[in-house]
Amino acid sequence: MKESFSASLIIQGRHKFYSLTLPINIIASCCSPNPRTEDPQEGFQRSLDATRADSIAEYIANGGVIPSSIILSAQASADFEYNSGKKTLSFSNDLKSFLIIDGQHRVYGFRKLYERGFDDRKLRIPVVIFSDLTPIDEARLFIDVNTLQKPVPKELLLDIKKLAETENAEEEMLDLIFTTFEKNSTSALAGKLSRFEKKRNLISKVTFYEAFKLILRAFDISSPQRLFEIVNAYLFAAQDLLNSQSVDFDEIIVKPTSFKILIGHSKAVIAMIFDNSPDSASMISEHKKYLKRSLNGNIVSVLNNRATIKSIELLDNKLLKRNIVI
Repeated sequence: MKESFSASLIIQGRHKFYSLTLPINIIASCCSPNPRTEDPQEGFQRSLDATRADSIAEYIANGGVIPSSIILSAQASADFEYNSGKKTLSFSNDLKSFLIIDGQHRVYGFRKLYERGFDDRKLRIPVVIFSDLTPIDEARLFIDVNTLQKPVPKELLLDIKKLAETENAEEEMLDLIFTTFEKNSTSALAGKLSRFEKKRNLISKVTFYEAFKLILRAFDISSPQRLFEIVNAYLFAAQDLLNSQSVDFDEIIVKPTSFKILIGHSKAVIAMIFDNSPDSASMISEHKKYLKRSLNGNIVSVLNNRATIKSIELLDNKLLKRNIVI
């Protein structure tokens, strides 16, 4: 059985393709990532991530929208035809009709949605169809689509989540702390943070979040400002001690690994201060008293070690050691 839909012909260089929308039931029944296999449906399910497809199906079922087009290549079995006068195209509705160039998991998600009985006639999917590609053309287009598209920076996505009001409680707290370190003129990290993207010699928002999650999960944070004052004092203490050992704090703190290790080690220092003198937690001198035990020796190699957790544990263990004479 052949299906027919309105479509627009688009020409780019030597290629022509068609832009249209297809209902979910057609998408579910005529596309495969490898229509040349004996059983394209089984191959479809075997080659893709069912969990990811389930999440897409759930997202759409709950009112989500995916406006980007699925890219297809018509196969010989599609019996593909375009009527330029009526501006319609027709094709055979068969699993071997179209090869999916881009959007495999979206198609799989739509198929799962359809199989669950979701039959909303208003749910139409944007599609781009190529009708004259050779297997070599298909392979090259697949490579181009999947390598030339630049992903959105994680840092920008974090900020967009804030604008979209989809942050969870932890992300909201992390953003407040980041903003305080970013904008407070007394911050040890002033001029060293990058909110929207990764930049050389700056601490990205993603790196900052990864480091400070350890603190948020270790302590009950009632005041972001109070946490800023404590960690800021810790960082200035670390700066004094490292600079006294001819280690450039400004150079080492902007390295993602070193930043995560120093912030991770602050948990142990803060905990020790609160055990002994909580009222002094925002005093630089109090942090220096404890950091003198751990930020010594071959500290550069420790801070540059990519084994972040082990480096934090090493500093924490040095902190606990005391020169006790009996």
